Amino acid sequence: MQISEQISQFISTLIGKSKNTKKVYLHIIKNFLEFVNKDEISQYDVIRYLNMLDSNDCKSSTIRLHAVVLKKFLNFIGKDTSKIKLPRIGKDLKNIYVKSEYIKDFLNAFDSFRDKLIVRFILLTGCRVGEVANLMIEDVDFKNRIVKIVDHGKYEIKKQRIIPIDKVTCEMLKQYIGDRKSGSVFNLGVRAIQKIIKKGALRSKIPNCEKITPHKLRHTMAINWITKGGDLRTLQRILGHNSIKTTEVYLDYDIQDMIRVYDRMSDKLL
Repeated sequence: MQISEQISQFISTLIGKSKNTKKVYLHIIKNFLEFVNKDEISQYDVIRYLNMLDSNDCKSSTIRLHAVVLKKFLNFIGKDTSKIKLPRIGKDLKNIYVKSEYIKDFLNAFDSFRDKLIVRFILLTGCRVGEVANLMIEDVDFKNRIVKIVDHGKYEIKKQRIIPIDKVTCEMLKQYIGDRKSGSVFNLGVRAIQKIIKKGALRSKIPNCEKITPHKLRHTMAINWITKGGDLRTLQRILGHNSIKTTEVYLDYDIQDMIRVYDRMSDKLL
């Protein structure tokens, strides 16, 4: 079987992955094959490729993503991957989120009611940007204060789930939706939401504002949940993680936040 056919078959197995994710997988594999410049590949070619990325000062998160994708691809075509180690994610990602002392300043940087609502919604639900863009009016249960994260076809949702929403966000959604009975809540695509958050983040002038994205707001929700004493299992359900191990990465947040929580709790320990 030609390598191109193997790639096509591999991409077709990515059930539940978004179109954008599939494009990223395809891009990574093609870049790798262009680097090795041969059809017969092995895990040692992957290791050589990852070392090249590292020598070019790529972020640890980027190298890890390439390693994950290529390891999955080699497993799919029946190659040994036992020597391919997944790099640890370094501090370049772990410490980029909106810390609790900057939350108000961050929210105040968004001018319109809609934009504030979008940011608040992500910060309190941890939803992915595609899930926000995909949210329909009929997915919002105002009486029970929950939203249903489901796949409506335009954006592939990995895992259907139900997320509670706070009273203020619920009232803001009700006000924003008004008399509309169906259709998209925000009438915005992923790119539009990303641009809104990027512009507002830059206006906020908080630390690392230029690196804040919708996904960093998802990280913010998870980290703040942990620092405020929320349990890991509930967070796993809210974020839609298949494995608790994925959620556990948020236990290793910024050391200063950990110290603040410890100081607040230490008097209660004895």
